[in-house]
Amino acid sequence: MTSNFYFETPDQLSPELLQTMIQLEKDVFGADGAVDEWGLVPIARYGRLVLMYAEGDPVPMAVCELMRDYQKPDKAYIYGYYVRNDYQGKGFGILLLDYVFEMLQEDNFSEVCLTVKPSNVSAVKLYMRAGFTVKERRAHEYGEGRERYYMVKKLK
Repeated sequence: MTSNFYFETPDQLSPELLQTMIQLEKDVFGADGAVDEWGLVPIARYGRLVLMYAEGDPVPMAVCELMRDYQKPDKAYIYGYYVRNDYQGKGFGILLLDYVFEMLQEDNFSEVCLTVKPSNVSAVKLYMRAGFTVKERRAHEYGEGRERYYMVKKLK
């Protein structure tokens, strides 16, 4: 694992970074929920976009897209979370989550939640290792037969 990495939380995206992010989304999620410019721009401006970079690499190695739960304002929702394929399996996923948890606690969040496809075994294991628990199975979360686990972690 490289020890030379850093985090950024941009509140807007340059045209170049926006195109990079769209391509990363397509590479990682494909038809299962890639976010385009209509989602990424508002997430950066009104939510929180956390990017993890390796020194010397202009493309984020890992990404976390956060929103606030309108019904419970001290609860954050991880809308998107991924590690680039060439950085997977090297411990960066847990490092980004730890950074996000610390940031959320500093911003007075007490809980964080997410949804994940049950068949994405590596992501489910990562989230459980980070302290998330499965609260429910949502059979049709994103349409007929598009099942997701709803997972929650207490921060405080």
